[in-house]
Amino acid sequence: MWEVRVTPSGEFDNHPFESPHFETRPLASAMGAEVVGVRLPDLSDEGFEDFKQALYHHKMLYLRGQHLTHAEHEEFGARLGPFAVDAYTKGVEGHRNVHPIIKEAETKAASLFGGGWHTDSPFLPEPPAITTLRQVEGPPYGGDTSWTNCALAFRHLSKTYQDMLRPLRVWMSAANNFATQEKLLGKAISFASEEEYQQGMRGSHHPLVRTHPETGEESLYICDTYAAGIEGMTTHEAKPLIDFLVAHTTQQAFTCRLRWEPGMVALWDNRLTMHLGPNDYDGWRREMYRTTTAGTKPV
Repeated sequence: MWEVRVTPSGEFDNHPFESPHFETRPLASAMGAEVVGVRLPDLSDEGFEDFKQALYHHKMLYLRGQHLTHAEHEEFGARLGPFAVDAYTKGVEGHRNVHPIIKEAETKAASLFGGGWHTDSPFLPEPPAITTLRQVEGPPYGGDTSWTNCALAFRHLSKTYQDMLRPLRVWMSAANNFATQEKLLGKAISFASEEEYQQGMRGSHHPLVRTHPETGEESLYICDTYAAGIEGMTTHEAKPLIDFLVAHTTQQAFTCRLRWEPGMVALWDNRLTMHLGPNDYDGWRREMYRTTTAGTKPV
């Protein structure tokens, strides 16, 4: 007789990160925290170093009332490191690295990019490390973003399962997502260049269990949107494993959910998380902008 699956229990260590430069208020037991007492452009060098450590600890941070300009957003992104290549847009005029994510009130679509659990652009040989997203305008309800802590999910697997996964490499490709989006939308997906399109189709192989380059923390590198196979396995062998890991990692206990408001900024670490933005706000305008920080080859 099988036991009924119950909510995971054990290590949920999302205690507030302590800093003299700002306060953190945890959002959920699994991950996420609000940062209060500072505006991002005003962070000192010491405060900024604490801010990065807080991000690695909480996996996602958000701040209210920032109301950043494009220039301020881009300048803060540059402090995090070199900007990543964006496969889908060329940025706003005068600010190449600030990318618009806008849905107009009259737009009705069967699907939006970002509507499935994913980590940003894992099909690249060196996927982005950090994403910074801000809201200018949003719906009165809907348009939330959810994240899940892939490192916490890995720690909640048995040692036997962890040991089995460590040698495996996951094939991250946008091919399945392209086909799904084009079928739902009835048109081809737009890319920044033909080179980005070809790289998305070709994809990259990465460790299924990756090690964070700053903290040494192990995390599942899994993705419902882009994980297309496992190196050395047939499709029929790989799919049940990918499906299980996605279902395991996206259990509610490992997640947090943010209700956006204008002026808010959120940052997350793509090396340790997946995120999801449902298409649930038809009839309302949502105007967002993002920057992405370049990452290194996953190990």
